[in-house]
Amino acid sequence: MSVEEPIAQEPRTRPCRRCAVEINAASARCPFCGARQVKRQPILGWWGALVCLILVAAAVVVTRQIVIARPHHYFAFFRGSNLAALVPTGYQDLNLTSAHGTALVGWADPNESQDAETVQATLPAAASPQARMLALAATLRNKPGVALSYRGPVNVVFPGGLVVPELEYTTHLGPTAVFAFDACSRTIAVTVTISDTSRASLDGLSAVLPQSANALCNGPAFSNQDRADAAIPLTLPK
Repeated sequence: MSVEEPIAQEPRTRPCRRCAVEINAASARCPFCGARQVKRQPILGWWGALVCLILVAAAVVVTRQIVIARPHHYFAFFRGSNLAALVPTGYQDLNLTSAHGTALVGWADPNESQDAETVQATLPAAASPQARMLALAATLRNKPGVALSYRGPVNVVFPGGLVVPELEYTTHLGPTAVFAFDACSRTIAVTVTISDTSRASLDGLSAVLPQSANALCNGPAFSNQDRADAAIPLTLPK
């Protein structure tokens, strides 16, 4: 039985990049002059780095457009003695006051006063929601610095089929949307006003806030009963 001996192969060689002496092809440096045999180059090169920068910039722009186009809001439920509504988290109560027969609440972003929501309910509902929107449009049309939507008052449909007029206008601070409807068997006029610095954000809020606001029919602001407590004397003791 014969065993073939392995044939030793000569190592591959190549000339040094600097001194041209034949050296081992696997050598990183020339053993004679010490010259590096592999030229240092960036992993990507100039063109690769430029392509990466372009892709990163495009990703930032696309992400920003997605965030602006579809803003995400979180809401807290408010229920007072006269009104109920959803409020964007982070908004602070403006502590608004009104005369008896009208309930008024409002909230705003403490860092941006234009980002705000107000809900007003008035007894009695003196005019229809459409008439109130037309009157508001006529008032704003003559107000300097206010640009009304070219559509004027338009009707939107809330869940359940309630048709509600909406009016949009813009000032130097940003866009605003106003919604009007009647509550409590059409006895109380409700107006919801939403403003924001971003049109896309306003559209997102307008799809949620107006339909969640309502008046509490038995609220003290709408009661005809004397609100004074009979147990408390009206005159101070002498």
